[in-house]
Amino acid sequence: MRQMHLLIAAFTIAIGSAWTSLAAEPRDRVVAAHYPPLMVAGDTEYPGYAIEIMREAARRAGRSVDITFLPFERAIFELQNTPGTLMPALFRGKERDDLFLWVVDINVAELRFASTTGRIDDLDTARALKSIVVETGTTGEILLNRRAFENVIRMHDPAASARMLESGRVEAWFLTKSNMQRVWSALDASPALIFGDIIHSVPISMVASTDLPDDVTAAYRTAVQSMYDDGTLTGILERYEAN
Repeated sequence: MRQMHLLIAAFTIAIGSAWTSLAAEPRDRVVAAHYPPLMVAGDTEYPGYAIEIMREAARRAGRSVDITFLPFERAIFELQNTPGTLMPALFRGKERDDLFLWVVDINVAELRFASTTGRIDDLDTARALKSIVVETGTTGEILLNRRAFENVIRMHDPAASARMLESGRVEAWFLTKSNMQRVWSALDASPALIFGDIIHSVPISMVASTDLPDDVTAAYRTAVQSMYDDGTLTGILERYEAN
């Protein structure tokens, strides 16, 4: 009987310790925007490579994340105005570099023009078009604004841009090839996209509000570096390239 009491006591202590550890695990608030293949709302199998990288980085850092999907502009507002908030991925752009804490780079984006009628390989050719669609607040919009393009139509999400191009209401779409391919395929749009040369390369980074504590920032940076080192990050990216 005494042995049974000891076993029960040990089991109770173990369960109590597990609950204490779980309760003590730091939880980070994360905002995301539907932006395939980086962040994909409502898809448990392929939630987006940036989402998968963030979850694995949090796990390695002994943390957990609460991810909320919002419209892109709302997510950016929350990132700027809610303390201690992270976002799995954002393209770098000079106009907004000081607004966020750029935690760690996770990939490189290559911006291109896509059309359904022919290649667009340079900015001069694009400037001569009647209309180009981009998403509001993205690096693509910033780049074209910086070069004083006057033929730009702005949409709030990539799916809307894809529909504009498919219907012939615009002549070109400016985004990364992987983003456009993923959205075009998900919408079963036609005809096939025709991609031009790379116009601009830009890092994709995990970002946070500027007040994120230094130890939290360091924990995520260390975790992502370990994912680079052991091939996990590359494996995640390749899974999405193959899908």
